[in-house]
Amino acid sequence: MTQHVVLLKTQVKSKGGLEKVASRIATAFLEQGAHVSVLTTGLESGSVTQGISVHTTKVTHWPAFLRMEQFDRFVNTWLQNNPADLVFGMDRNRFQTHVRAGNGVHDAYLKSRILTEGKWKYYTCLLNPMHRKILQLEKKAFENPFLKKLFTNSHMVKQQILERFSTDPSKIHVIHNGVEWREMEADFNAWPEKKLSMLEEHSLPKDMFHLLFIGNGYLRKGLLQLLQGLALHPNVHLSVIGKENRLGLYQAAARKLGLEKRVRFFGPQKDIRPFYQFADALAIPSFYDPFANVTVEAIAMGLFVISSKFNGGSEILTKESGLVIDELQSPDSVAAAIREAIQHPKTLQSAQKRRLCVERLDFSHQMKTLIEACHQ
Repeated sequence: MTQHVVLLKTQVKSKGGLEKVASRIATAFLEQGAHVSVLTTGLESGSVTQGISVHTTKVTHWPAFLRMEQFDRFVNTWLQNNPADLVFGMDRNRFQTHVRAGNGVHDAYLKSRILTEGKWKYYTCLLNPMHRKILQLEKKAFENPFLKKLFTNSHMVKQQILERFSTDPSKIHVIHNGVEWREMEADFNAWPEKKLSMLEEHSLPKDMFHLLFIGNGYLRKGLLQLLQGLALHPNVHLSVIGKENRLGLYQAAARKLGLEKRVRFFGPQKDIRPFYQFADALAIPSFYDPFANVTVEAIAMGLFVISSKFNGGSEILTKESGLVIDELQSPDSVAAAIREAIQHPKTLQSAQKRRLCVERLDFSHQMKTLIEACHQ
């Protein structure tokens, strides 16, 4: 008998396709012989591919809390009329039999803002209807008696759930984020030649250690702390990738620290692999990241990674592949981490060793582990 799997994903980015992780999960269930239905918003209902059908609803664009409530009601109504064997949630809905908490724990995220914005920000967030709705939906989902499996992408998130919710620990399974390990092989092998061409193309110094920062929302990602640490360490160049609404503030901070010649802001980039190719190390000193994908992507491209204990992705780091900053808010501690990274230069041999550290996290393996756990 064919199993009916329903995948809940509030938004997908493009018509005719699904976001990367959602697409891989849907495909993995499909390959197991299941019929997959995707419930979402913003697309036309219909078939994406044989065996995968999309069912969509219109929701208001604003306010956000009402949009979340509308989608959740749509899901509940649809499921009442269309029985499913397995309901796999990827966002925040009251009911699903299996859920992947890829966004982490919202209360933990809100409390992380105390470190960068002060206690007043945390308490004002609690008054915001959007944050209150997320907290409400999250509690309903994690404590739902019909929930069979709760997947987290880090042990950090698992612990945050156990500290806040009445969730049976036996239901929680930690499966770290996957990476396009095999698909990145050609780009990895080409890095020595591409490094020279990228440095020339962007007029970047050839005699410096190249540090890379990738992330949207520089405050949460810890860019200011990275700049402060960088100012204490010469002969290191930083390339900053990602979207930031208050970019001018960080450009001004770099100038004030005397870093205008050692920091380049590239903004959002559709293809970040060329930046991995010329960089020696990646810094992702987040104040909250359930699991920053760039952590494992950088290692798969042979980079040494500097991270923080607030990034669940730091759990995969080894002495060979990276380190965790001792005290994120201490410029001296950040500078020490950069100094340690310089002691692990990117060479043909070291890059290959680092890449092998995350071979086990190839998407094919992680998807297999996830699907098998769903059926246990």
